[in-house]
Amino acid sequence: MSERSTSVMVGAFVVGTLVIATAAALFFAGGGLGVARSPVVMVFDGSLRGLTVGAPIALRGVTIGQVTDIDLIVNAANAEVTMEVVGEIDPTAMRFEGRLSDRIHDDLVGRGLRAQLNTQSLLTGLLYVQLDFHPETEARFARTQAEHNQIPTIPTELEQLRQSLQDIDYHEIAENLSRVANGLDTLISNPDTQALPGAMRSSLASLEAASSELSATLEEGRPALNALLSEGRTTLAGLQNRIPELGNRLDETLASFDEALDSATATLERLENATAPDSAPRRQLTHAMQELSLAARALRSLARSLEEHPEALLRGRREPES
Repeated sequence: MSERSTSVMVGAFVVGTLVIATAAALFFAGGGLGVARSPVVMVFDGSLRGLTVGAPIALRGVTIGQVTDIDLIVNAANAEVTMEVVGEIDPTAMRFEGRLSDRIHDDLVGRGLRAQLNTQSLLTGLLYVQLDFHPETEARFARTQAEHNQIPTIPTELEQLRQSLQDIDYHEIAENLSRVANGLDTLISNPDTQALPGAMRSSLASLEAASSELSATLEEGRPALNALLSEGRTTLAGLQNRIPELGNRLDETLASFDEALDSATATLERLENATAPDSAPRRQLTHAMQELSLAARALRSLARSLEEHPEALLRGRREPES
């Protein structure tokens, strides 16, 4: 009887311990007593293999929540498969500055908040949900029956690489390679191409011969070239020695030119003064011109008188009758 009661007590203790452990786990998993968590839903297109209930939800590496449910929904009408991941965000895991508004979720999504699956460990293959800001991506919202706030998702880096590889047109690449190979084969099979190495060898031989001939010519003409260079250096030295003398002569020539220019300027000034309207030579010239004009009129009058009375040359001038 004593052994039986002992067994019952041990069993009750074990059961009580399990109940307490389960309650504690649920308590801590729920974020503690009186803590309101924010449920969110995320719809992924890729495989969810490795993602389990209880997997962390991290914002830039800091755990702020966990996955609470994973649903695979199949639409019977169009056979569309939707994979919904429901999680809870613990507000106590973050510190908010300023007044928290009801539009905090929309503001974060508008700034580029996206959900992406990442690997927790390469050994276990377990996944977790990584939240980060990707403003360059489009916010795509999927149709879902969940009433929670939805966080747009983006594919993993492996899925992006796989999508890029799928978008490559391998058939077109193979056709291009085939055309290139056929072109190379045609080029190599061309008789002109096959004769090209021999022509190149001939060209190289001619080039070597021309180079040897040029070297010999330069070697023969080196003494004359050296003499020409020496003569050139001597000529340059002579010019350098005569530069001061040439400079002096140039200065003298410029001085003579300056004197001639000053003389010409003075002559022009005198001529200008002589031809001025109020100058004495100009007045004398004007008076002489007036006298010449009077003499010309007198000669014209005499000519008319002789034409009318030619006998006046014999008789002289007739005195007027009184």
